[in-house]
Amino acid sequence: MNSVDIEIFLAVVNAGTLTEAADALFISQSTLSYRIAKLEKDVGMDLIERGRGFRTLNLTPDGQKFLNIARHWMDLVHETRAIKYKQQKITLSIGAIDSAQSYILPPIYSMIKHFKETIDMHIITGQSTDLYAALNNRKIDIAIGHFEQPDPGMINSKFSGEKMVVVCKGKLKTVNNRLIDAELDTKEQVFFGFNVFFQSWYDRWIENRPYPTIQIDTANLLTTFLDDDKKWAIVPFSIANHLRESNQCHIYYLQNMPPNRITYQIRKKDPTSSAAEGLQIFDACVDFLRREQVNREIYELFTNHTNQAT
Repeated sequence: MNSVDIEIFLAVVNAGTLTEAADALFISQSTLSYRIAKLEKDVGMDLIERGRGFRTLNLTPDGQKFLNIARHWMDLVHETRAIKYKQQKITLSIGAIDSAQSYILPPIYSMIKHFKETIDMHIITGQSTDLYAALNNRKIDIAIGHFEQPDPGMINSKFSGEKMVVVCKGKLKTVNNRLIDAELDTKEQVFFGFNVFFQSWYDRWIENRPYPTIQIDTANLLTTFLDDDKKWAIVPFSIANHLRESNQCHIYYLQNMPPNRITYQIRKKDPTSSAAEGLQIFDACVDFLRREQVNREIYELFTNHTNQAT
């Protein structure tokens, strides 16, 4: 008994007749009949009740039982082939927060896509805590988000840094190219809270002024709520640049600037061999963009020191 004979048996069952199965498999009906008879001999039971002219078929009771075994057999064969295929391919699973996926990582993905080696990429978007858990469970190879969590099995390093700025469709009053913080109407603010560090700064900055009535946790909603000249938001510069280009927003700087938004990359110290090669390519693309200062006016990419970590 071999996989070819089992595949032929399943093809016959799916086709319903030997003639149609032979046509689908591009073999003669006599060859197909021989392979079915050989399979029956190998398993020691009749699998098919043959009708007049050998043209129609029904499965015997033993054939019905063997059908489940055959399907399970082929599932195992396909899984084995998939494992072998993955071992021959370079794989890379990347998880990142939505703002990084949309505004920082695309140039890196473009480089990886045109790399000379074929890379199977799996990209997911999620919250930092979910990404950390996915990395810990080896569902992804690298996570990029707002964390720098100490873990003996992880390597943590800065990935990107950028200024925090104000965006608004309308014209806001400035002095020496800076906004007057106290004159900003916080009731018109769309609050984009992306991590605890920004939240801590903001709570000190707003003091006793009214808290914004619109609060969001995803950059994708900024366009929806920055819908008139009075609405404004404090956002990372990469997002602000996108809004300026797509939504005709203006970019402003506060008198008291928030700390730069920093994203971190974390990865396992012991990635699989296939993932390790994919991560090396990822690092090479990031390093090239950093050296060439691509988008340097928008954000800064940091040198990856993970290969030197112990």
